[in-house]
Amino acid sequence: MRERKLLHTSEEAKIIGPGVANRKVSVLEFIVPEGATYLLRNAAQLVMKLFDSSGNELPPSSFVYLYKRRKGEDGELFLTKQSYAPFFDLSAGEQRNEKYAKETRVDLGVQAGARFTEGDAIQIWVESPSAVDFTHANTRFELTVGLE
Repeated sequence: MRERKLLHTSEEAKIIGPGVANRKVSVLEFIVPEGATYLLRNAAQLVMKLFDSSGNELPPSSFVYLYKRRKGEDGELFLTKQSYAPFFDLSAGEQRNEKYAKETRVDLGVQAGARFTEGDAIQIWVESPSAVDFTHANTRFELTVGLE
């Protein structure tokens, strides 16, 4: 199966808005393009370096949530809640290293994966004492999905 890295700067990425400190808010979504199907597998590669507008990395007490929103529907389907602690203070390269893979991979629990078809969205929500800023130069969000 071919893979694609979804970056917060990808053409299918849409920054919803700045985060809000101490609240769980939707900040980013990836819309599956026409004719494509994405598969988010359990243990998919996830790389996160999240910063606030002052240039400080989000604290390790932060959480990142992944949701699925189907095309034409208003509600979201919860996929996972990831602690930011394992990502904190690791470079993007270190996060890709097998040494840290168990802690920095997507954990969908008992689900084998989630399938996203044309027009569906992978939504990213953040809950943190600081407000995430996806426009900050050092911020990086990368999620690897399979292509069907």
